[in-house]
Amino acid sequence: MKVFISSTYQDLTDYRRKTAEAVERLGQQGVRMEVFGARPEGATEVCRAEIDESDIFVGIYAHRYGYIPPSGDLSITEMEYHYAVEHKKPVFCFIVDEDYPWRPAFIEGEPARTKLKALKEKINASLVRDTFTTPEELAFKVATSVGRYLFTKAVKEELDRVAEKQPVAVGTEQSRNQVARRAERLSSVISGSRILLVNDIPLEMQYVIRILESLNISVTIATCTSQALSLLSTSSFNLVISDMRRENVPDEGLRFLQKMREQGLYRPLIFTVGQYEPGRGTPPYAFGITNRIDEMLNLTFDILERIRG
Repeated sequence: MKVFISSTYQDLTDYRRKTAEAVERLGQQGVRMEVFGARPEGATEVCRAEIDESDIFVGIYAHRYGYIPPSGDLSITEMEYHYAVEHKKPVFCFIVDEDYPWRPAFIEGEPARTKLKALKEKINASLVRDTFTTPEELAFKVATSVGRYLFTKAVKEELDRVAEKQPVAVGTEQSRNQVARRAERLSSVISGSRILLVNDIPLEMQYVIRILESLNISVTIATCTSQALSLLSTSSFNLVISDMRRENVPDEGLRFLQKMREQGLYRPLIFTVGQYEPGRGTPPYAFGITNRIDEMLNLTFDILERIRG
């Protein structure tokens, strides 16, 4: 994935370098004018082409408005910002803390000062932006923001892949977005947790397993009640996800839950079912029941947030 880094140049050389390094540590490619090389096109055309080919736009703004081409009224830096917004790129903007000391040589006077102020006001009015002081602080904040976006995007893409094949199984576009954002918000809580998945046909749960493992959740599979009880007695799990019908017994999940309680092996349990009947409610002692992956993930997050949050 390409991340376009936009800013004025001479005043922000170290900031641009640190930002590019942070992006590359995330496994992404930083795109910046220092590495464009010689090209026959004008600077504006080159920047637009690079933004077109990039997946994310990072704008960095200090106290210089930047170069204005002879035929225009806007600096290349501002044009880059507008072009990225118009083409619906994910835009992350960072503005220097106004109280942070800055070299006078890199603070532009009028009319650039007024133009830069207007640009910053546009950014403040339309985006959630962050401030920075040192190159290291900027790099950390860029890595955090871009990393959060990549995490959310990966979860959403997994859910969308399921939606293409099983639309009923993952809810609406809005619900998938909500789950992806929540997964990112709780990433430090859910990461490293352990789930026991009980299902006699694990292939049916391949999408669930892949999504959980992408969240750094360890998934252990049991294909029958006896194996699940054995694992619960010898290993530590934060919760259990169990199908209801198993081993040709329509209510084997309920029998399994009862045995868990009788043997003192109870863990918060979520039931997955083929046909969910809301009117029947959640079985006693179960945490929840659902036939949808987005709801199952939300129930999982609810449990982990209570246990580990």
